[in-house]
This record gives sequence, structure tokens and C-alpha cells, in this order.
Amino acid sequence: MVLVFAFLALLNLHLQKVDVKNAWLRPANKGMNSALYFEVTNNSGKPETLLYVSSNIAELVQLHESYTQKGMMGMREVKDVVIKPHSTFSFKEGGYHVMLLFLKKNLKPNSTKVFFLHFKNSGTVKIKAVVKKG
Repeated sequence: MVLVFAFLALLNLHLQKVDVKNAWLRPANKGMNSALYFEVTNNSGKPETLLYVSSNIAELVQLHESYTQKGMMGMREVKDVVIKPHSTFSFKEGGYHVMLLFLKKNLKPNSTKVFFLHFKNSGTVKIKAVVKKG
């Protein structure tokens, strides 16, 4: 019986196409902006695409990338993010991240917020992110 449960747990792990870990966001006040960071692992043998992220904590939630051009740093919105097969993609400071524009409420340290990640093949994945200083 234990062997059956172990097999089912292993099977479930392999059926889960994406795994999201270490989700966090910066504290900020109502009306200001913040950013969401996390790691997403694509467990499948095909590329996976993060199409967009949604949440009710901000007026706008956008996928962004940081870049340097002519010695100046900037950020810009991206259409989507492709995660290669059997790899982990990090949304991190100074790289790809999720911008939260015009917050509806204060983001206080140690609180958690819910986000929905919308993938092309894996559908919608619900995550919780903790508010903390970077």
C-alpha cells in the first residue's frame, strides 16, 4: 500500500508541468508600484510560455524585463516569457519581473498576496507571495 502511494506521488510530480517557488514582492504603499519575483520550473519536455500574470492588488500587472542601452538602465513590458523544457527561469531583481502598478492597498512586510500565472500549456497556476524587503 505504501508503495502505491509513493508511486502516485511520483506520478503527480511528473504530471505537474510547472512548479513555482520562492515567490516574493517588495513592500510599498497604496498608489505606488512594486514588483513580484519567483522561480518557475518547466518539468515538461516542451517549451512553456507564461502569457500573463493577474492579481487584484494593483490596477495593472505586467511582465517586464530590465535592460541596459547606451549605458542607461530601463524597464520595458514584454509580451510573454518562454521557459525552456526541463529548466528553471528566475524572475529576479535586475532581470525579468512582474510589475505591479498603482497598488490598491499597502503591501506590508510578512503579509501574503495571491497571484495567478497564466501559461499557454499548463493553464492557470495560483501562487502566494510573501511581502519582504529584498
